[in-house]
Amino acid sequence: MLFEYEDQVQEKEMQKFLGLDFSMRELYRDSNGKEPAYPRYYRNAEKKLAREQRKLSKMQKGSNNRNKQRLKVAKLHEKVSNQRKDFLHKQSRQIASAYDCVCIEDLDMKAMSRSLNFGKSVSDN
Repeated sequence: MLFEYEDQVQEKEMQKFLGLDFSMRELYRDSNGKEPAYPRYYRNAEKKLAREQRKLSKMQKGSNNRNKQRLKVAKLHEKVSNQRKDFLHKQSRQIASAYDCVCIEDLDMKAMSRSLNFGKSVSDN
């Protein structure tokens, strides 16, 4: 891909740095020792999801009511996903506007979520 700028991009001198480290209790811990108040959306919706999934499991396959219930469960999962995305977008925007350089720990989150001890917590984070 080729591109050119009309005006040359001026390099900005970096003054504010931030390091982010994965945290099991909260979403992350930064180099200043602060942790965001992560609301654990999946854990909060777990009871409602379990109830709706139980209803779904008892319905006859191929029925219209089962299809409606399947959509209810999917909407609950989508709501949790959207809540997470919204929170993460707000956090990332706040960090990006406050700091010049952000360094992040590189972890294999999929492997951690498959672990027996951390499954739900890592998935929720």
